[in-house]
Amino acid sequence: MKKYKLGLLFGTFDPLHFGHIRLFKRAKDLCEKIFVCVDSDDLIRYAKKREPFTSYEDRVEDVKGIKYVDYIGMESDTLTKSVWIKKIKPDVLIKGDDWQGKGWSGENLGVPVVYLPHTQEINSTYLRDNINNKKL
Repeated sequence: MKKYKLGLLFGTFDPLHFGHIRLFKRAKDLCEKIFVCVDSDDLIRYAKKREPFTSYEDRVEDVKGIKYVDYIGMESDTLTKSVWIKKIKPDVLIKGDDWQGKGWSGENLGVPVVYLPHTQEINSTYLRDNINNKKL
């Protein structure tokens, strides 16, 4: 028996890597169903002040291929965390523990947040920076 019925994750996944897949697996170990909201390209430009490395469509296609993910949505300026919470009524929000204590915008929205272990060996910033600089 899983601890939660529906878990909700938000993220950019730009680029998607094995750390994200491990996060999805850990989330699926806790939840019967996993819903992942992928940031829109415009949200990345606004919130992260950078251009997306891969397009929203490509990131969604990549996330769809992961067996631990049951549903996919888009986070944008209108499809916010609050909107998704009201719409799908998740039991828990899930985030990597590298965000714990950093004021993640998913906190204080009326749904418990579970921080799962972050894969230390990898992160998207490192990949983007090194691919752009052709160091990988």
